[in-house]
Amino acid sequence: MQNKAFLGKIAVLVLAVFMVASLGVFFCNSQAYAAPKKTITIGIMSCISGGQAVIGNTYLFGAEQAVEYVNKEHLLGKDVVLKAIVIDDQLNATVGLNAYQRVKDKILAFTGYDTSGCCALRPFVEQDKKPFVACTINRTFIYPPSKYVFGVATPYEELLVGFLKVVKSNWKEKRAPRLGLISFDIPSGRVAVNAAKKYGPGIGWEIDPVSFIPLTTVDFSQAIARVKAKKPDWVQLSLTGGQMKAVLAQAKISGVRDTTKWLLPLWSGFVDATTMVVPKDQLEGVYGFSSISNPDVHAGAKQWAEWTKANSGKACDESGNSGAVGVFILTRAIQLALEKVNIDDLDGQKLSEYGLQRIKNFQMFGDLMQPITYGPNLSRGNTRASILRMVNGKVQEAIPWFEIPSLAESK
Repeated sequence: MQNKAFLGKIAVLVLAVFMVASLGVFFCNSQAYAAPKKTITIGIMSCISGGQAVIGNTYLFGAEQAVEYVNKEHLLGKDVVLKAIVIDDQLNATVGLNAYQRVKDKILAFTGYDTSGCCALRPFVEQDKKPFVACTINRTFIYPPSKYVFGVATPYEELLVGFLKVVKSNWKEKRAPRLGLISFDIPSGRVAVNAAKKYGPGIGWEIDPVSFIPLTTVDFSQAIARVKAKKPDWVQLSLTGGQMKAVLAQAKISGVRDTTKWLLPLWSGFVDATTMVVPKDQLEGVYGFSSISNPDVHAGAKQWAEWTKANSGKACDESGNSGAVGVFILTRAIQLALEKVNIDDLDGQKLSEYGLQRIKNFQMFGDLMQPITYGPNLSRGNTRASILRMVNGKVQEAIPWFEIPSLAESK
């Protein structure tokens, strides 16, 4: 009897071991045969190398952090992974086009920093039906509207006109306000000057003095002498970081530093690329544009900076924010498109029709960016900007968010 009982226990034990082993094999096989995660691949175009690599890599950092956020927060669901391919255009339209051609078949869509390659790519992305969301400031990129090119920030001309209008609306003196400009003699510098001359008088501004200088100029004595003679209320700078450092220092020596309001370039403001070159004491009292958001001023940008700091050890600045916004816009477009089509059927044409063109008043982290709206005939994106000022070493808001007019009809 004891032997039978013993053998019975052995049989139960063997059966138990067999069942455990079987369950293990079952779960292993279940995992092995579980549906793999779907991958959606986008591109990130920026000048990773070349003359503007500092800004280009800052943009890239923000965009890559946004990709990580999308995946960690499962914004596309737990079964979908967002992947990014980096495209270096070196701030060169030909290089950018060649780089795009190499990766276009690997990406659903892409986002990019404002470079000369943006406009050059437009006919190709339209032909290939590859949606391109760019933090561009070139009017020819977003006008006339297209199904495959979308802007984030507004063009230089519109940004400057918006600024002139908001300042004029609060002008109290009987005389007209006067704007001076000091610009390097390259296309981006001439855009600001041409816009000021074309639209300024109609808004009620005098545009004087205007100084064009070579890109390598370090002596601003003649330009500063014109400022001293004409006494403009504002001076718009379109210069490199090193040139801004030089002109502000020379203006102080000449005694005109505090006689006018100095305005940083339309494309920079108080970003790392500026503050790493121009010391804060030289920026004291200086004004700058904000087309996206600044973590020192805007709550949403501060929240995003804290997340990136915790995630990577580095906080995102305003240039990086523009990269993040581009990725978040594409993510929102993908979310909307997947409401209409299966992920396996999602292509550039469907992403545009069911995704990008359906984005209405979209924001992330509150005011990380102003509301973004696109449509079948609307590629403009953000329609607001603010003016910031350096006060006691800290960036503060000088002019709250104001509306920027569309100049599409004047193209």
